[in-house]
Amino acid sequence: MTTTIEYEGVRVPIKIKRERRSSIRYSITSKSVNLLMPKYLQKAEIEAELAKVKEWCKNEFTKDPELLNRFRVIVYTNGEFIRVFGQDFKLLFFREARKGITGKVTKENYVELRIPQDADELLVQEAIGKLLSRIFSSLFKKEVVDRVNYFNQTYFQETIDTIRLKNNQSNWGSCSSKRNINLSSRLLFAPLPVLDYVIVHELAHLKEMNHSPRFWKLVEDVMPDYKEKEKWLSAYGHTLKY
Repeated sequence: MTTTIEYEGVRVPIKIKRERRSSIRYSITSKSVNLLMPKYLQKAEIEAELAKVKEWCKNEFTKDPELLNRFRVIVYTNGEFIRVFGQDFKLLFFREARKGITGKVTKENYVELRIPQDADELLVQEAIGKLLSRIFSSLFKKEVVDRVNYFNQTYFQETIDTIRLKNNQSNWGSCSSKRNINLSSRLLFAPLPVLDYVIVHELAHLKEMNHSPRFWKLVEDVMPDYKEKEKWLSAYGHTLKY
């Protein structure tokens, strides 16, 4: 069962899961608020807990606005220019009698999006974000891989298994024990030096799989002003298109 709460104009999904458990638990993930409760609860009890979790969410969002930013939907408009990987692209919407959304990039750096004319606007905006993530990840994958390899060969000389761009909302990047580098496709919408910082950060994990002083020394040796990039992500990361 799924419902929603609206707070400061942001619609937040609440997923209700009834399980074989004796306690009630609330949590906020990158995609929803989760309410776990025992199966034996009656309808009135469920409604009472739902009211409680909504108040709990409001308190959490007030204490930590970044939690609410997870659920903000970036609004795209017809004719808007967006900057991706240092290049400007113009969005062109074509409302049509169709079911799904499709898109392509032209030689003129236009992004032509064909959109169902009667679709729910919130769902359209969410679908546009996911589509743009796929389009630009495909378009700039080689350039991002080249950038990772440049920093690795110049400063780290480590073995990398795979490099992936993923529509990841929970972090900006990751480095696995199998030496896989994953980068959020949202970074394509960030200034290039910010993307470079995340690349350096994940490459440093190939040498130090922690955040020890030695790890941060590796990052600082390559990028002395890395703290400025972290401040940028903290202040503006939630505004990045995806």
